[in-house]
Amino acid sequence: MRFFIPCTLTILALLAILALPEPSFAADEFPLDDAQLVSLYAPILYFHPAELFRPQTVDVIVNSARLRQSRQNRLNLTILPNVTLSDLFSFKDSSYNLDVWLGDEGASDFMNYSAHRAYYQSVLSPEAGGPPVVTYAHITRDENPHHITIQYWLFYYYNDWFNKHEGDWELVEVILSENREPEWVVLGQHHGGTRRSWKTTNIELGTHPAVFVALGSHANYFWGDEVYPNGRTFGSVRVEIMDRTGNFGRIIPEVILIPDRKEVEFDPDTWDGFKWISFGGHWGEAAPQSDFSGPLGPLDKGIQWEQPYAWGMAQPLDQETWYKNRLSVQVSGGAEENIQITLKTADGEIIPSVESTGNNALMHADPKPNEEIFVDIKLDLNTLYDIKATWPNPEASEVIHYTFTNVRPGPSGHALLIFQPENVPVLLPDGSSQKQIPSTISREPATWDAPDLVWVAGILPVQDVIKGIVISLIAGWLPALIYVVVLYNADRYEKEPKSLLAAAFVWGSIPAIIVAIAVRVFFQLPVDLLGPQAIEAVRAGLVSPLIEEALKGLAIVFIALRYRLEFDDVLDGIIYGAMVGFGFAMTGNTLSYLGAFLLRGFAGLDNTIFIEGIFYGLNHGLYSAIFGAGLGYARLKHDKWLRLAIPLAAFWLAVISHAVHNLALRAALGPSLVSIAVTWLGLIAIIAIIAWALRKQKQWIETELLGEVPEDIYEILTSWSSRKRAEWRALRERGLLGLRDERRILKICAELAIKKFQYRKLPEEKGLLEEVVRYRKRLQSLLQSRSA
Repeated sequence: MRFFIPCTLTILALLAILALPEPSFAADEFPLDDAQLVSLYAPILYFHPAELFRPQTVDVIVNSARLRQSRQNRLNLTILPNVTLSDLFSFKDSSYNLDVWLGDEGASDFMNYSAHRAYYQSVLSPEAGGPPVVTYAHITRDENPHHITIQYWLFYYYNDWFNKHEGDWELVEVILSENREPEWVVLGQHHGGTRRSWKTTNIELGTHPAVFVALGSHANYFWGDEVYPNGRTFGSVRVEIMDRTGNFGRIIPEVILIPDRKEVEFDPDTWDGFKWISFGGHWGEAAPQSDFSGPLGPLDKGIQWEQPYAWGMAQPLDQETWYKNRLSVQVSGGAEENIQITLKTADGEIIPSVESTGNNALMHADPKPNEEIFVDIKLDLNTLYDIKATWPNPEASEVIHYTFTNVRPGPSGHALLIFQPENVPVLLPDGSSQKQIPSTISREPATWDAPDLVWVAGILPVQDVIKGIVISLIAGWLPALIYVVVLYNADRYEKEPKSLLAAAFVWGSIPAIIVAIAVRVFFQLPVDLLGPQAIEAVRAGLVSPLIEEALKGLAIVFIALRYRLEFDDVLDGIIYGAMVGFGFAMTGNTLSYLGAFLLRGFAGLDNTIFIEGIFYGLNHGLYSAIFGAGLGYARLKHDKWLRLAIPLAAFWLAVISHAVHNLALRAALGPSLVSIAVTWLGLIAIIAIIAWALRKQKQWIETELLGEVPEDIYEILTSWSSRKRAEWRALRERGLLGLRDERRILKICAELAIKKFQYRKLPEEKGLLEEVVRYRKRLQSLLQSRSA
């Protein structure tokens, strides 16, 4: 008896304790501080095996970008050529954007996804010594009801999905209930998201939700090794674009707790490392189409940041949104905790890749061909249930929905659902031979696969595709051809053979492709082989000028050596060099326009890209013309050392001009018209050299042909107005043939004058004297035919 009373009191006390409600903490009484809280529930990330990018600090883009501003009806402005995190504090308008610049002067860099991938892999990835994998965390507390929403913001350097763009912000939310217990997990996916209850989410290490990152898009999902069809509408066409997840690269990111914007702006010095939070612009280059622009930052996401709990709870349930093309069994009725669903093969083996969450079982894979699947369903006795089952049929691109109503389990509390290919499934209560067939059957179209990269042009009507390609080709070819015609006619006295000019132009069009391949291979070499300085040099636009000018210069050198007698002076060098440059620009522009159209449709062919293309052609004509002018100037030098030194100096001047222009594109403050002015200054210099070369040719003609040709011919050659009158008279009196003969005579005279001058300067050069004799005979023959 003496033990009975104490034992009874003890038991009663324990029962009283167990009966007490779970403790509820006020916001300021929660036992964990914010840093502990965000670390406790940090997501565990899994990636697709082909995924390159990892979430990191914003430094990965800030340190590689310039700050630009988009203004309506004006070209973009470069506000800062180099940006720091602290700089971003002052730019709160959404018109600003960070623009990663990789030295491409002919196209928007955000489209150069292969270069972005290669640069990231070589310099910024964790494997290459870049920043570690991190997530930014933010906590919001609501008073009614008392709950805590923890946001995990993940920043990626590049979005490599169909809507490729620089910068990518993604979101994971963990919502704690009024009792401070984890209740919901919300995952951001593109423009929305989905949620799951904590108890149906895959939780690892007790408190960390498993999050599966989609390949390229970095959308977050609740299951790995899965395919998620995402419908997109382009015009009147609806297409499916796939998100793919995997189970690779498991990691818990480091957590960085970030403050609110008001805290930073109230005391920016205290939050020096977080001044970037005040930046209101886009984290990536701005594009005409919003889905291809860099996103706004977390604090400018509207309700996502301002009311995270309301936003999260407004998102649909995960299993009601995805997996419509998967085999599933859902039971309704009775107590959910007493329901158990198991999928087995005909041999009794449990099927892998099956997710069971109480009253629902979902198979995250397609059934094998001709495979029977047995679904063992444990139920409460004496309870009626409804069972909905979905069977996928990939061959017909549909799923079949079956509904069984008023299902009563057998004596053991089990029911067996049997799926048989090409047959209606049947339901067998355990211990019964009576088969139950579905009460309703319905079919629904479903998608299993689609391209990871959607070429927008591929879904446009044929006439629009043809139109887009024609626009791209015309825009790529027309400026180059206009430049060629203008330059050809600038050679007033002695035009170069059209065959050689065409060869120079065609050769110039080839290096554009070679350079694209070479730079890509260069980027993909191991960084420890090249060194980070080499990669940085490529990114800064210092190596590509050397590669490009060397490839273009080969054609000019070949013509100067192989067709030496056609390569007379500075003017010839400029013409051949510019032809090579125009060919290079034509190919580069055409590829850029076609890529923009195929990737983004007509939205990719905006005015900016065409303006860039026009000046891109002038730029490359200028660079190659500099080297050609050096070769032409060295042509008449006696000293062999000068013949080598002058072209070499001209080559490096072309490379330096190219590199300086690339750097000007990055560093130009104010309108990008500044960089255009750099081009015009170079163009003016070339025009001045052409004018000087033409004047020299005229002097040679006046000197070398005095007494060599009849006086009337001499007067025509030395006076532009007399020449035009003579050509008009020949056309009027003898037609087109007469005009052709008149121009032929004048051309032979100019050739004769230049060859005589060259022979006087370089009498030892083989072939010059023979050329003088040959032109004299041709001139005499033409003059005789003219007078006949």
